[in-house]
Amino acid sequence: MKPILSLKNSLRPAKNLLDPLKKTPSLKVALAGAVLITISTTAAIVYFPWLLVSQRNVDMLIAQTNKEIALATSQEVERLFSSAQSAQGLIQSSYINNFVNLSDQKAQEAFLLSALQANPDFTWVQFGYANGNFLGAQRMPEGILKFHSRDWNSKNQTTTTTIHAYRRVNQQFKQIDSQSMPMNPAFYAPQRPWYQAALKTPGQPAWSIYVYRSTNAPGMDATVSIEQQGKTVGVVGVGIELKQLSEYLKRLRGQRPGAAFIINTKGELIASTEPQDVISLSTTNQDQPQLQKFSQTRNPLLQYASDTLQTQGQAIARLQSLQKFTYVQPETGDRYFISLAPLGHLDWQMGTVIPESIYLKEINQNKQILLIVIIAFVITTSGLAVLLTDRIIARPILRVARAAAAIETQKFEVESLSPVAQRTDELGQLARVFQTMARQIYVREQRLKQQVQDLRIEIDEVKRQKQVQEIVETDFFQDLVSKAHTLRKRSQTKSTKE
Repeated sequence: MKPILSLKNSLRPAKNLLDPLKKTPSLKVALAGAVLITISTTAAIVYFPWLLVSQRNVDMLIAQTNKEIALATSQEVERLFSSAQSAQGLIQSSYINNFVNLSDQKAQEAFLLSALQANPDFTWVQFGYANGNFLGAQRMPEGILKFHSRDWNSKNQTTTTTIHAYRRVNQQFKQIDSQSMPMNPAFYAPQRPWYQAALKTPGQPAWSIYVYRSTNAPGMDATVSIEQQGKTVGVVGVGIELKQLSEYLKRLRGQRPGAAFIINTKGELIASTEPQDVISLSTTNQDQPQLQKFSQTRNPLLQYASDTLQTQGQAIARLQSLQKFTYVQPETGDRYFISLAPLGHLDWQMGTVIPESIYLKEINQNKQILLIVIIAFVITTSGLAVLLTDRIIARPILRVARAAAAIETQKFEVESLSPVAQRTDELGQLARVFQTMARQIYVREQRLKQQVQDLRIEIDEVKRQKQVQEIVETDFFQDLVSKAHTLRKRSQTKSTKE
């Protein structure tokens, strides 16, 4: 009796242990969740590092673009400076060695026109006399060259200019126009910025940057003084309109958004991808237009660069190498990459402003495409994985689980696990072991039932014997036995007598 009771009691805790499992997700849900988490994690491992790497590549690409623009611009500036210095030295040598007669205006006209024609980068080749007169050859659009002769009248403080216009025909200059008129305001050569700059460094090249009054365009003059018998007789020089640099920066930028610029340590704009930004609309001197202050530029991109330099407290004059900054537009959150580097000539600094969006546009498109591909991959792969997992793993395991439940309710049929038992993997082995175990349990259960039945018979017999013993031992039963014995004797005696 005790073993049977202990077996029954031991089954109760096991059944109670199964109760908490009812709150856990089903096997299908757990497997599907595991598959989705695994695939989603794998997709995230692919996507987010790619996103970080693409952002880093954008930063590197913009930095490389800045370097290339700065290098190309530096080379262009170097070419202009070298060309100006070479021509300046040649012209200076021609005057010093009397290859050109300072008193022969016709000879000077031919010489200056030839020098200008030989150097397509030059806008002016000029000679300013100490007495105030001026001779100069000017390049105009459409291949026209003009020769300016400006005579200063010291008595009346007036200037009369004579202009001859030429066109190059068959390697010769053909005059196409000539006019003479008074200049207003008057022109006095020693007062010009380029002349004053040359006097500060006698016999040595000097550079001056200002706005040409004749064309209202910023220009650069390379000048040197001419000395005769220890006395300055004039200043010779070449002039280059800086719009060439602006046009070069514009070509260098191409169709991409962004801006490139050149400024000096005074904060004046020398060149820009938008040439109209270089000239200031408001001037303190009506006779002489001024270079635009970088802090007052109308170009939004240049304003971002100016604001960034002011915010960073970066002094332009102290820049010794390439410096990089980032500006974030407050309203839109767009980022702009700003760089500034010295060009190695005068006090010029080369700067660029590149919107991050021009590089992120394509990356964002690729990011969206990649995200769509990843989502489609996750959905497709997850669907296939869940379907295969359900067919290959979940259903066989659930079949085994239902078999276990059938055993508990004594409704198990061995054939129910036959499809799983035919497999050669671990689940097939589990099903076969489960079938064997189920058969053994069934045999043991039948044996246990038989033992219980036999035990019940034995118990009934013992009870019956005990009950008989109890009846026999009672006074009533003893009295009955005694009476029966007396009756039996009487019956025997009676039979004997008869």
